[in-house]
Amino acid sequence: MICPACRHDNIQGEDLCADCGMDLAGLDVQAWGVSPDDPLLAHTLGELPLKKPLLLTLDSTVAEAVKLMQDRHEGCVFVLAKGRRLAGVFTERDVALRVVSRGRDPQAVPLAEVMTRDPFSLQKDDSLAFALHRMGVDGFRHIPVLVKGRVVGFLSIRTVLRVLAEEALQA
Repeated sequence: MICPACRHDNIQGEDLCADCGMDLAGLDVQAWGVSPDDPLLAHTLGELPLKKPLLLTLDSTVAEAVKLMQDRHEGCVFVLAKGRRLAGVFTERDVALRVVSRGRDPQAVPLAEVMTRDPFSLQKDDSLAFALHRMGVDGFRHIPVLVKGRVVGFLSIRTVLRVLAEEALQA
């Protein structure tokens, strides 16, 4: 059975994809009418208009992150450790749940204390279907895209919806 998320050829009857872990129970790709030409399967992330990442360091403050997110109209910043390695992601949701709701001072709190460490990431050759699957299953709204361990862009749920809407209008 072909996994609709990552196109891995699984053994017929498997409940989970051996490559990406997608739930295959009761899924018959042919019955759903999914073809290799389906836009959801056809696009790799490298073909999409990935957003330019907002990058800060571990010692940057929450206030700096919020200002950058406001200025650029984005919902997250990616936090880099020494050597420009991705260390974490900090989102507008983190501002509410890890800073404001706990009465912490955004001017004094470093991102290292309130970011999500070692976030899930994607590669440019991953499919849009796989990315959408991970966003849905794990509740991600922003996923960094890496090339050789460096953040080159990110995929947001807004970008996914825009691409799907454009594809639907062309059909």
